[in-house]
Amino acid sequence: MAPILRVHVPFLKISPSKVARREHDVSTYEAVHVRKTGTQPRVMSVSTSVDYHGVSALVRFTRPHTVLGTVTSVCSMTLLAASHVRIFDVFGILGQALLPAVFMNIAIVGLNQVYDKRIDMVNKPYLPMASGEFSSNTGLLLVSASTAVAFTWGALSESTALISTLLVSLVLGILYSVDLKMLRWKRFPLLAAGCILLVRALTVHVGFFLHASPQPINIIPPSLMHVVAVMTIYSIVIAIFKDLPDISGDAIHGIRTIGIQLGVKTAFSLCVFLLFLAQTWGAVHGFHSGSILRSSVLVNMLSQSI
Repeated sequence: MAPILRVHVPFLKISPSKVARREHDVSTYEAVHVRKTGTQPRVMSVSTSVDYHGVSALVRFTRPHTVLGTVTSVCSMTLLAASHVRIFDVFGILGQALLPAVFMNIAIVGLNQVYDKRIDMVNKPYLPMASGEFSSNTGLLLVSASTAVAFTWGALSESTALISTLLVSLVLGILYSVDLKMLRWKRFPLLAAGCILLVRALTVHVGFFLHASPQPINIIPPSLMHVVAVMTIYSIVIAIFKDLPDISGDAIHGIRTIGIQLGVKTAFSLCVFLLFLAQTWGAVHGFHSGSILRSSVLVNMLSQSI
């Protein structure tokens, strides 16, 4: 007699009455089989359940708030550079840049989690590397895969500006996170802030602006200079703010952040002042400029604040 095949699909909604009828049919089949053969039927169980916990761990590994910042930066710079390009062409340019930018972002934050595993056990125990949900090998595999996707998609665009942006971002991410001699710049406040500033304020905005620009640029336009200036202040704030909740683990492992050196209250007050300065400057200059620049600056400020 053929074996019973039980398939568990918990994410499909089946009415309780149907479930009860099916269970009754299976029980009846088993009873008849026992009477006829004197043996229990073989039962094969096939699980098609979705590992929601694994999906959650993967999402946490990508650090969604950093992905949001990257997406809005790429979109705003594309709109700013290609403001006079046909809308369909703008979507094409954006499609070339957005996917590799997101995957490179995932690679960089993933690399940081791999090398910050012990620190994050204190500071961010909910991250999959720190909690043990992902092993170091799994983390490195995800980083390698994300890097490969980013560079492959970037190469397909044949854009020197895009590939250069991805490469510089990866190099700065390695300098910041990897625990090797002459690296691990996050141990030094000025070098750590410099890495974040170069990536978030300069590389991302200038690189994706040049990628989206319909014509070669010899001189950086004032609109881009304004965005870079505002985001430079924001990057300084990010470099300080992001470490304030992590002073316990950083102190244990000898990471001398600005929050540890100045004290949390002083560092927090400094960040609030810088944010006020950036918001005021960005809003005043943006509203006195064109609508595209105004939108780009405000969207950027909002996303980086989040």
